[in-house]
Amino acid sequence: MDRTCGHFETIDYFICKHSLILPGDVLSTLNNQSSLDKYDVAILSALATNTRLTTVELASIVHLSRTAVSRRIAALKRERVLNDAAEVLNYRPLGFAVRAVVEIKSPSQAAAALHKKLLVQPEVLSVAVVAGDGLLSLDVIAVNMEHLHDFIHTLQRSGETSTKVIFAEDKSELTLVQRMKMLNEHIGNGLVRA
Repeated sequence: MDRTCGHFETIDYFICKHSLILPGDVLSTLNNQSSLDKYDVAILSALATNTRLTTVELASIVHLSRTAVSRRIAALKRERVLNDAAEVLNYRPLGFAVRAVVEIKSPSQAAAALHKKLLVQPEVLSVAVVAGDGLLSLDVIAVNMEHLHDFIHTLQRSGETSTKVIFAEDKSELTLVQRMKMLNEHIGNGLVRA
């Protein structure tokens, strides 16, 4: 039992465990939309902290057998919630129906501070510094369009924004070795070693 977050009962545990602060209406929407049960959420929570946990370690954390954990991980991979590296691929089963790329242009001197501030926002998966004067590109998730709108509205206090909602996304299934061999063939000058 976690002292501060309680036992893993719903998506509330995942949110609490990762110190996510979400408005009450967003939190209730997450709980109502999620197709995952408390064990799936506990497994995802543990893997979000350490993707290298073994099934034995996960079983101990979530209070299930190693076999049950293995089955659940396999199901999460089949549903494309997790990839083979135990990274979350699909946030929809977690209740996040919207994914977007948000660019924010901020004065150069404020961009570094803003970058750090954005990395602790629950909606922000990643922040990339893009060539240009104080331009940051955010990979963002939201429960719904209203949640995304509210988040963007708060961002606009820090600079000019541009938003692109992602309707579909497919990840390349090339391995690193395949990718390197292909690049070596295309480049042909030996810069990339396979």
